[in-house]
Amino acid sequence: MKLIRRLLIASVVILIIGAGWLWWSLPKKVDMATYAPADSFVYLEANSLTEIAAALERNDTWKALGPLLGTPSNSPNHWLSAIARAGIGPAGSVILARAQIALVIVGMNTSEDGDTLRIKPEAALIVETHTSQRRGSSAVEEAVKRIAGFAYGQTACTQHSEGAEYLECVAPAGDRRIVAALDGSLVVIGNSKTAVQSCLEVRRGQRPSLRTDADLLRMRSNLSTANALASGYVSSANAARLFSWAAPLLMGKTPGDRQLEQLLGVSAAKILHGIAWSSEASGGGIEDRFLFSLEPSVVERLRPAFQTVQTDDEFWKLVPETFQSLTLYRSEDPQAAWVAMNSAVSSKLDTLSAVIFATILRSALSGYGITNPQELLTSVSPPLVTLRPETGAEGSILIARIRDREKLQHTLAQLFSGGRGQVIEGVQSDPQKEFAAVIVGNYVLVGKSENVRRCILAIRTNQIVSPVTKLQRVIHFAPNSSAAITTYTNDESRISSFMSVLSLAQSTPLSPERGESLKTAVRETSFAATETNLSSIGIERRTRSAFGQFSTLLSLLEPDHAAPTR
Repeated sequence: MKLIRRLLIASVVILIIGAGWLWWSLPKKVDMATYAPADSFVYLEANSLTEIAAALERNDTWKALGPLLGTPSNSPNHWLSAIARAGIGPAGSVILARAQIALVIVGMNTSEDGDTLRIKPEAALIVETHTSQRRGSSAVEEAVKRIAGFAYGQTACTQHSEGAEYLECVAPAGDRRIVAALDGSLVVIGNSKTAVQSCLEVRRGQRPSLRTDADLLRMRSNLSTANALASGYVSSANAARLFSWAAPLLMGKTPGDRQLEQLLGVSAAKILHGIAWSSEASGGGIEDRFLFSLEPSVVERLRPAFQTVQTDDEFWKLVPETFQSLTLYRSEDPQAAWVAMNSAVSSKLDTLSAVIFATILRSALSGYGITNPQELLTSVSPPLVTLRPETGAEGSILIARIRDREKLQHTLAQLFSGGRGQVIEGVQSDPQKEFAAVIVGNYVLVGKSENVRRCILAIRTNQIVSPVTKLQRVIHFAPNSSAAITTYTNDESRISSFMSVLSLAQSTPLSPERGESLKTAVRETSFAATETNLSSIGIERRTRSAFGQFSTLLSLLEPDHAAPTR
């Protein structure tokens, strides 16, 4: 008995020591923002790749699609993961289990190609491996070469030392490259040496890090990013710069007007404080939260635009089954909402900037042939719906419930004067006109004639969204939404690209039969749903979808020569 007792005591002691050693060997998380340059345009981070993989495997869409790809969902072995995190096992597995990653865009290079402005971002992937350089170097080098081969095909790779161990792989045409640097436990992989070196300089204390940005810390707290699968941030200054590049497109202008961009950037900085993102598993899918922090006085002036009223679902009878995206606005008073949006921004701008913003705002409805939004909005009532009728359609149409039929007809007649458009009662339209407004029951459909014609044809042939066709699939991720703005988007393209990249990454290609089954299953997946509301800080958007922004990020890895699985 004494021997057995001693053996039991010894076993307990060994287990305690072993557990203590495993706990001590587990890596201590670092703040990846300490490696990112303070002036980064965009910053994204993920603290556990294994947690992301597990979350994706558990979601409903993967359970349907994974087996067709040949990678059925299996519950992750937590013991093996814990052992790998403690540093036991092959170097590649250990790095995968322990790694924290961050993606930064550190610069934007622009060039003109005729009338087209091309923007090429300089980006770097920062990986804290929590593994010694001696142990991890071979696995990292092999991974970089595989990434280069996957993206560019046959590549030429060279190595050299320059304060860190560098590996550079160049595409056959010599126009693109992947540069990787190993510095202790840190790996930086970029599309230019400049991007890689900027991150190494932060690590060595030669330039400030993003960790010093007070807005980053505040936004993290607001979104509770500590427990998120992934998160991201764009500073106030860079959010304004990105807006200054995108806004000219809304005005119908070609980007590249430096004076206009500077004016827009300065104006946006007075309103927009920053953008943050977080992602987590939710409701059988992934929920992405975006927070657009605004100047407090702007938030207060925007409140009328987000005062909502309950609406019915009658408008779905006017929506084609093939629609690509639909946004539903529940503003209590559409005209007051429009005024609130205009005044909220204009209150912070000088006269010239206010005029430019008003032009941008009006341009949001110019694609429907509406040049005087306020006049039209006084004659309609909620709900207001903007609809892209099908994939590839140029522009969208506006659907609104009629409040004052006589006033609406008078306003439309003025908008379409000079032969630009037509106003029709019933389900007919003249394709020779540029714009059309068709009154169907208590609703009006306004937009380019071709888009309106698509909707009218769907109504005639009863190929519309209805409870007995696909409505439940469309609203799956937001079935009882009461948000001020709700958007439903066909997610087939993103999911197809996501599955295509995973398929290409497999050593065994899909058979034609399995590929066709995968395409069919993708077409049957749910739509993404985005709910937009106003918070005390700014505008908050919640998007629920199959794979969230992870599908978008992974799709960026799709080789140029690869055909998507669609």
